[in-house]
Amino acid sequence: MNNIVVPNRTDAVGVHDPIRVLRLVFAATILTFLLVSFTPFVLEYETDVQGNIVNQLGYSALALVAIVGHLLFTDRAVALSLLRPVWLLTIALLAFSVLQSESPGAAIRAILFTLTAMLAMTGALSLPPSIRDFRLALTIAALVVLGLSYLGLVAYPGLAIHGSDGLEPQHAGLWRGIYSHKNVAGPIMAMLFFAGLYLMRCGERWAGLAIALLAAIFIYKTGSKTTLALVPLVALFVTGGRIFGGRLLPITVLFLAILVTALLTLGAAISPALDIVLQAVLPGTTFTGRLDLWRFTLDLMGHHQWTGFGFETFWNTGVVYKAEAPFELSWDPRLIVNAHNGYLDIAIWGGWPTLAVAAWMLVLLPFKDYLTTQPAVENRRLADFLLMILTFALLNSFFESYFFSRGNPIWLMTWLAIVGLWLCSRFRLE
Repeated sequence: MNNIVVPNRTDAVGVHDPIRVLRLVFAATILTFLLVSFTPFVLEYETDVQGNIVNQLGYSALALVAIVGHLLFTDRAVALSLLRPVWLLTIALLAFSVLQSESPGAAIRAILFTLTAMLAMTGALSLPPSIRDFRLALTIAALVVLGLSYLGLVAYPGLAIHGSDGLEPQHAGLWRGIYSHKNVAGPIMAMLFFAGLYLMRCGERWAGLAIALLAAIFIYKTGSKTTLALVPLVALFVTGGRIFGGRLLPITVLFLAILVTALLTLGAAISPALDIVLQAVLPGTTFTGRLDLWRFTLDLMGHHQWTGFGFETFWNTGVVYKAEAPFELSWDPRLIVNAHNGYLDIAIWGGWPTLAVAAWMLVLLPFKDYLTTQPAVENRRLADFLLMILTFALLNSFFESYFFSRGNPIWLMTWLAIVGLWLCSRFRLE
């Protein structure tokens, strides 16, 4: 996606077909592996993303390809724009959180793994010679994910479909495809559904329709109620808002949706007054026990609420394991692996100041970038697609945790949206 109004290095001397094909192959390969992962069809409780040598070598190789691509092909202005100060500040704060960790070695490895995958994703955006090539890479990656997931239903049903003999027998019969859990498969399929809509808007109707339909069916079969509710709402808010109110209306509606969701989820766990409002609107709501989990977590933060406990190490510490057993709850949150709220997990890692900077990076600046998107048709269509991905991820993150989560494909697609919106606001795409 490097063919902007400022010519890139290869454009200055003319692009040869073999080079163009090579760049497309690299971009499609990076995007496909980041979505599929190097360990498909692995169950959630068997996954060791960080300790798996295949993951370590695989993601490192993708990052190396991205670096080489930036050095050889990416326009200098585009490459320098990837060093956005707020992104660097967020990374610095997460790195600083290592000092608060009981397991600094594990925290450092987790951060390096996360940054490696994020760096690789920037290559998926920058290596395609044009926006059409980016769409082709996106189409290839989407069809590979869908193809493998549907193939798994037939060839490996014990891996592609939740069974009754696992840790969560209540999910028996629900589809997860190549992913470790239905809560990963659902959001990824939602993002592929948005990709299908984007391709149809760009004139690639058959490919877009096939991707959208296959993704929609898969979403339904995952049984993810949150995803099923969010997908049509996000698509309607973005496309409908764009039709009737330009760029400002969808951003206003989506920002209000995020604010209200924040107040009625994490806000209700913090404030008794907001909990009263929540119960008045939705009597008896606990978000499947998440309110209890969030209150339990907030109590444990204690004096660390301004500094955090270190990147991705809190749930494996004695702070959690040695906590007083919460007998009043229906389940023991000490056995959980994350807060099931991406925003709260960031606060756990680095404290409330880190969450404030992360919210600036994740929400405020991308929304601003959407408002300042270049007026070209290609920019507008891509920005709409990326805004759908980002908004879905921001809303879904009030119930799941995947921000800055190593090789998690949901986070990497969210990061793709953040970087892509920034590029759409700075450069005109062709």
